[in-house]
Amino acid sequence: MTAKVRAFLSDTDDYRVAFETFLANTDQKVNARAWMDAEIQKLDDTDLLVDAGAGNGELTKYLVERFGSVVAIEPNPFLLDQLKADYPDVLTVADGILAAKVPPQSASLAICSHVFYYIPPDQWQVNLEKIASWLKPGAKAWIILQSGDTDCMAMRAHFGEQTFSLEPVREEFVKEQGDAYDAVMHSIDAHITTKNLKDAYVIAEFMMNMLPLESPPDAVDLEAYVEQYFAESPTSYRFSCTQNVLELTRK
Repeated sequence: MTAKVRAFLSDTDDYRVAFETFLANTDQKVNARAWMDAEIQKLDDTDLLVDAGAGNGELTKYLVERFGSVVAIEPNPFLLDQLKADYPDVLTVADGILAAKVPPQSASLAICSHVFYYIPPDQWQVNLEKIASWLKPGAKAWIILQSGDTDCMAMRAHFGEQTFSLEPVREEFVKEQGDAYDAVMHSIDAHITTKNLKDAYVIAEFMMNMLPLESPPDAVDLEAYVEQYFAESPTSYRFSCTQNVLELTRK
């Protein structure tokens, strides 16, 4: 039987190893955190951070000391238990964004990082409106996703997997809420660079698993794609994973 690209979920060892391989070979986290550090300094205040879709608290950990208090929203009990164990002083909400009871106009900053992948596109607008409702005047929200024109997204499209773009939801939000909010897009450049095909392939598998794979392609086909489009030399593979940030500001 022909070997297939692995399909794995976020609570598996396969996912953990692939994610760690990605982090070890990309500047995405470093570039994103440098951008956040600069932008946080521009906020009117840092009283309350809402981390919507906090996962196991990786980003929460980085930001918690920068804000007076933090609310971490995470519906996955496995990930939420990890967050609670590491950060017992953080207020946690075991719900999705729409059900989360965050007081209106209370947040200095709301972050929703790489969460919209898991929300059906027809619910993006209502989730965006919910997040916006938490912002106090002058406060901001950052909705972060991988840009739709990266090498990783081109690979997903090639194999028939879903791709993502924040621009349509931004346009719709401006049409509906433009009197109350500004909505602008930022881009944070990022690349994956590996020294061998093995790591490049594992990271390609990781990117293919942004959502559960229902019909995984043949492994040999993914490997051939990586060789054709990402190889710069036998010891250098490079592909883009730039992030887009949809920034909302309550006027």
